[in-house]
Amino acid sequence: MLYRPLIRPYRNKYLAYAVRRLVHRCCPQFYFKNFMRKQVNPLGRPAYALTFDFDFEKDIEAFPRLLDLLNAHDIKAGMAVIGKFVEKYPDIHKRAVDEGHEIINHTYTHPDNPHWAPDRFFNKLSYAEQKDEIARAHEVIHDVLSVECVGFRTPHYGNLHTESVYPILSELGYKYSSSTAACAYKGYGAPAMHSHGVMEIPTGCSLNFPFAIFDSWNMLRKQNPFLGDDDLFVKEFAQTIDFIVQNNLFLTHYFDPYDIVKNRKIERVLEQLGKLETVLYRDMV
Repeated sequence: MLYRPLIRPYRNKYLAYAVRRLVHRCCPQFYFKNFMRKQVNPLGRPAYALTFDFDFEKDIEAFPRLLDLLNAHDIKAGMAVIGKFVEKYPDIHKRAVDEGHEIINHTYTHPDNPHWAPDRFFNKLSYAEQKDEIARAHEVIHDVLSVECVGFRTPHYGNLHTESVYPILSELGYKYSSSTAACAYKGYGAPAMHSHGVMEIPTGCSLNFPFAIFDSWNMLRKQNPFLGDDDLFVKEFAQTIDFIVQNNLFLTHYFDPYDIVKNRKIERVLEQLGKLETVLYRDMV
């Protein structure tokens, strides 16, 4: 079928790039709708999981405002946090835990991060180094926040995510990873068992960009963003949520806190989430 490339990406990266551009230009909604409608929703009702990645100091600066807004809308979210930040800013992370949000292991230093590991890349680390990054973050989160993490997210997704994380996560007792894009994963946007007893919960795309993770970097900040406009960003999100509600599906996204808090985007996103149930990853697994 025409949407087959979404679940079996072309091995030739140039052909894959050409297909993505063609789809996004010519028939994005057709692809997205047909892909998502093949989903077997494990919850049996329209649901959405909201998550955030705290990669930079400016994300930590936006943390209090983000928590205030989530609390005002009575929405719980997943927080992918770095061990180093938990050590440096324990109080704001403790507040997130106290208010019922989920903590997701995002490694100890977040390799390829300007704060602590600018010259290291997660996919180029040895197995032992990858395990150390995950295990040290787990220990810090446990010791500082009294939380036993069950979920992990690879720094920067994409090519930095490796199959080696699944045996590591299994050995550490983790239940899930959320480190891939829905457009290239077998679950059609829903959680699916990957390997070593670890579930993968892929990050979702959107109605008009079925091959792109719907986040602020892709849509607003990269050199040639897909949208480049806050109002268009919120409109795309709203249309995607409407489709999820109408078709009884599950979807999840992640956002960068400092981006999403700017210009009231987060308020408008949270208003849209009043249309359906919000869930946490840990409750799904």
